[in-house]
Amino acid sequence: MVISINVSAQTDSLEVHNINGKEYYIHIIEKGESLYSLHKKYNVPLEVINKENPSVLDGLSIGEKVFIPLQKDIEVEVKTNGNFINHEVTKQQTLYSIANLYKVQQNEILAANPEISEGLKEGQVIRIPVKNIKQSVTEVKTVTQPAQYKTHIIKKGETLYSLSKLYSTTVDSIKLVNGGLTQGLREGETIYVPILLNPNSFLSGRDLALASNNLLDSLFKDTVEVVKKSEYTIALFLPFYLDENDEMIENRRTLEEHTIYPKSKFAIEFYKGFLMALDSISTDQQKFKVYVYDTGGKDTLRMNKLLKKEELKNADLIVGPLYYDNFKEAVEYAQNNNIPIVSPVRQSNKTLLGNDFVYKVIPSQTSIIEPFTKLLVDSFSTANLLAVEHEKSKEKVLIELYVKSYNAKMLGKNDTGVSSTIKILKIGANYDNVITNLSSDKNNVIFIPTSNQTFITSLFNYLTTKLNERGYKDYKITVFGLEDWMKFENIDLDYFQTLNVHYCDPQFVDEEDSLTTIFIQKYVELNNTYPTTNSFLGFELAHYFGGYLINSGKIHSTSVLPKYKGMSVNFNFFKTGVESGYENIENFLLRFDDFVLRKLD
Repeated sequence: MVISINVSAQTDSLEVHNINGKEYYIHIIEKGESLYSLHKKYNVPLEVINKENPSVLDGLSIGEKVFIPLQKDIEVEVKTNGNFINHEVTKQQTLYSIANLYKVQQNEILAANPEISEGLKEGQVIRIPVKNIKQSVTEVKTVTQPAQYKTHIIKKGETLYSLSKLYSTTVDSIKLVNGGLTQGLREGETIYVPILLNPNSFLSGRDLALASNNLLDSLFKDTVEVVKKSEYTIALFLPFYLDENDEMIENRRTLEEHTIYPKSKFAIEFYKGFLMALDSISTDQQKFKVYVYDTGGKDTLRMNKLLKKEELKNADLIVGPLYYDNFKEAVEYAQNNNIPIVSPVRQSNKTLLGNDFVYKVIPSQTSIIEPFTKLLVDSFSTANLLAVEHEKSKEKVLIELYVKSYNAKMLGKNDTGVSSTIKILKIGANYDNVITNLSSDKNNVIFIPTSNQTFITSLFNYLTTKLNERGYKDYKITVFGLEDWMKFENIDLDYFQTLNVHYCDPQFVDEEDSLTTIFIQKYVELNNTYPTTNSFLGFELAHYFGGYLINSGKIHSTSVLPKYKGMSVNFNFFKTGVESGYENIENFLLRFDDFVLRKLD
């Protein structure tokens, strides 16, 4: 069971310290505090705090000391209209560091300053939205011990992993109920450990939802007045291919009892998970009515006919259709009727332009850059960094984004240590250039953004063969690649293990997770079949957007939907433009460990 808790900040000592003839309060930063909250707490202008503490321009860190001068009469002009603060960009500041400084979302700053989409410039003045900051300053926080939790005193040598095994829970669950444990575990520290539900017992749909419903009330807050309804209408457009399935039923033999039309597989599996989620969050007071439409294939004439259904005008949410041309037609209808529409599959970002009611659940391929470069900076900044540009690759543009993102992160890190630069290797049919650029005494981290199966298969065979030769047995290679590789049928799993392959995927089902085990058991009980990733996706999407409707009454084009950590997918929707839609930017970073695919924490 997941329970949301608030952790209070300790009251600061207002002792006055005399430093070099000037009087200061010394404030120690705690979780959730921002520069703006310090400004309000001590009634000292932001510019004065910035001047006395230059390091805060790179963001605040928990435990950091901030010197607050007792210069209450100083006159510093802070330009604000009540909703925004003006911030002047300093040298090497990034959008991330500014957002962290004020404890606001990057997409909120972008929405207020569309001109910075191409980057920040030193001396540029931008607007920082302060409404959410003000709310966090005035919020009263209390410490409460969550129900259904044990306390544990950390012993020397214990890790999150060892605790998760000791208590039969997950690392993520322990982090969640302890504020993230951003500073790690400390000997003697007392933490909470969740007592998870018995994974061997079957739960009702509503009982299953309790695992995350306690979190919904605290997450789904909207700035618009909440008007709740007793019934919410959802329109589901999926390619069930009912005619084709009917034909197969008539013609199949007895031994083919469970055969279905292959192209309808996604729709059927997604639909089962979708209905299971809605059942789990429905109550006697708030229910869902679902209109299901079979879109068949890519027939836009059929789609246009479906969009003329009278009941659609009253829909609270549209999910689907899958094919681009059909989805484009549905987006136009949704925009004209102010109905939020969700794509459960990867779509072109063109569908988001000028359509602020569109939500794209599966991230674009460029979203892999952020987790990869973050891992580089955190773990591989002194490794031998290579990027292979295949001459025929349609994904070559990812290399430029990869290098740019890594360089920006290293600049923002302000690390005085020696770090590596990324060397780009342009490779055709000859792979010798890769070998000659390997280092014998460093980990060789190679980014290979191509979905060309022939190239990847040949390169992997070449590299693993080389690593088995006497002169290269001690060489270490880590490959960053694409999820498309997992669909290649002619690559041996040994290659992925030997080359320490890492890749990003918006979906990952950890079957060792206790909550996942419960879901699987309940799904099998209801459907007499094992859930696929499509079933999980249907459940997560319905639970998230359906939960928002129940708690907020309506999804507005200006709604700031909360982050969500699910069993198989995470949601973090980023507004792609002032009048454009929202894209989920969350990916799981995965790697092979002893031939088993695992998620990196």
